[in-house]
Amino acid sequence: MIATAARLTVLFAGLLAVPGPTAHGATPREIDRAIQAGTAALKARYDKGGPAIGAQDTTLGAACLAGLALLEAGTPVNDPAVKSIANTVRTHAYTQNRTYYVALSLMFLDRFGDSNDVPLIQMLAVRLLVGQTAGGGWTYECCPSIPQTDVDWLKANLKANQLVAGAAGKPPKLHTDAERYGQALTAAKAQTNGAGMTDDNSNTQFAVIAMWMARKHGVPVDTALDLIEKRFIASQDGRTGNWAYSGGVAAAGMGVGSPSMYCAGLLGMATGVARREERRLKAEVPPPKKEPAKSDKLDDPFYNPPAPKEPAPKKAPARPADERDAVVQRAFAGLGLTIADQIRTGKGLLFASEGGGHGIGDLYFLWSLERVGVVYGQEKIGGFDWYDIGSTALVRSQNRDGTWTIGGSYGAEVNTPFAVLFLCRSNLARDLSSKVQKDPTSTEMRAGVQKPVDVVPTRTSTAVPAQTIDLPNPTGDEAITLASKILKASGSDWAKLLAETRDAKGTTQTRALVLAATHSAGDRKAAAREALTERLCRMNAATLRAMLKTDEPELRRSAALACAMKDDKDHIPDLIAAITDADDAVTRAAKAGLKSLTGKDFGPPAVPTAEQKTAAATAWREWYVKEKK
Repeated sequence: MIATAARLTVLFAGLLAVPGPTAHGATPREIDRAIQAGTAALKARYDKGGPAIGAQDTTLGAACLAGLALLEAGTPVNDPAVKSIANTVRTHAYTQNRTYYVALSLMFLDRFGDSNDVPLIQMLAVRLLVGQTAGGGWTYECCPSIPQTDVDWLKANLKANQLVAGAAGKPPKLHTDAERYGQALTAAKAQTNGAGMTDDNSNTQFAVIAMWMARKHGVPVDTALDLIEKRFIASQDGRTGNWAYSGGVAAAGMGVGSPSMYCAGLLGMATGVARREERRLKAEVPPPKKEPAKSDKLDDPFYNPPAPKEPAPKKAPARPADERDAVVQRAFAGLGLTIADQIRTGKGLLFASEGGGHGIGDLYFLWSLERVGVVYGQEKIGGFDWYDIGSTALVRSQNRDGTWTIGGSYGAEVNTPFAVLFLCRSNLARDLSSKVQKDPTSTEMRAGVQKPVDVVPTRTSTAVPAQTIDLPNPTGDEAITLASKILKASGSDWAKLLAETRDAKGTTQTRALVLAATHSAGDRKAAAREALTERLCRMNAATLRAMLKTDEPELRRSAALACAMKDDKDHIPDLIAAITDADDAVTRAAKAGLKSLTGKDFGPPAVPTAEQKTAAATAWREWYVKEKK
């Protein structure tokens, strides 16, 4: 144990980089083919209704995972398989009391995005709230079995048109009958004093994601998130940085957690880091900005509005040490050491068929790892490119029918969605990842970041005139350094440096172009945007889909144009989804891309309202469905 602690200390000292494997990884084309084959297998399973589902069995959880995988892979919401899964979840969610299935049902409905499902999402969240233990975790059952009388009452009363809308820009309020139902469950729980309610970190990690998603649907989850944060701070094993499967405060002799428990704890801590960032941003609300000048060529997706002149951003003061960051550091160090050990011994990340187990070398672990890598924006953990190693293992182990059967004890119905979600680098809680990283740049663009989470520099998304550019860079971030160099260059140096950055290999250059496009104006902004778009044309389909989901408008905009420039009609559903983007520049780019790929024009206008965007997206989808028949 002393040796393990010593090795962990070495990692803290910065020696996370371990030589990677020399074998060639899967190519982007191979990954795309694997995703397509996997989604085809899932569609074949569910497009005609899928298998029968009992009141409580794993089939519902598998259906939810399949639905999430299909949506993350770019399958439209009106695809027969996705619609079939949605109907299945809506039918059977009312009877669920097991944490896994309640959480997965909520996650799927949130990702599906139908506002009519909000009352059902709220009801599922209420069950999870009641099921949380005093220790901040969850066990297999979050509430007693649901009587048929309760099911009938909920179906009759939880109607979308009874929702009380919140103020503009705020989530809806909790449905009156969902609140009443929660009070009844709480009263029933109080009668037993929560007797027999132990918990574990496997159920808990699914509930954590569901609780975060429930925030935007009007569910009061702050107290639950407080308990989650306290749980993972108090129960971390300081010797390894890991958490045991069973919950509770860390103590001598606590069981050793599997590698997936590192990921469970890191997800729990992510909610605390993100809420800290929310509080910081709320305390630093800037004054209102002046509206940019309007152009008479708003139909042009390459229109670059002039940036208002503003003073150079002030360097943010150093933040005091925070216990959250120490916990996250220890966990990433321990997880990195675990991955390094698996690589050194020749096992890799997927070896469940060769002596692994639940949460050890299986697809359950791979998806847990993918969620942590995406949420924290870590391209490398322990010095290894986890996505390259994991995707290579998945491409090599896929069956001819597109499924995965090795990689755990769940079977193809669960392993296949896990694999597709990993390959797509799914980001089910984008608002969580953007806050955790304290960086509007894409999660996927922050490769090689090995610094503790609290020293990632805060970037401003405000456009700044070129002559005043001085991006804050307290940690020596290479992308910020390069972006600052681009922005300060003049004349021929500007064009040369922009071209070199466009053509160079590495995610640092992509991030630098995103920052350059964000912080420049006029002709320079146009040139930076063009360079970024041309660079993204080299990306594979899965990467472009991930970029379309980021929180950085400039990256989403260029990704939309790159989809069209690659002349890949498989991106039509992705561009249709981008029509409803909150940023008008992204909407214009998506529309231009669709017109280029299809020769059609179903809108929206150049400066659309939200309603016009929705109507246009609906028109595009209806046309696409007819074309696919």
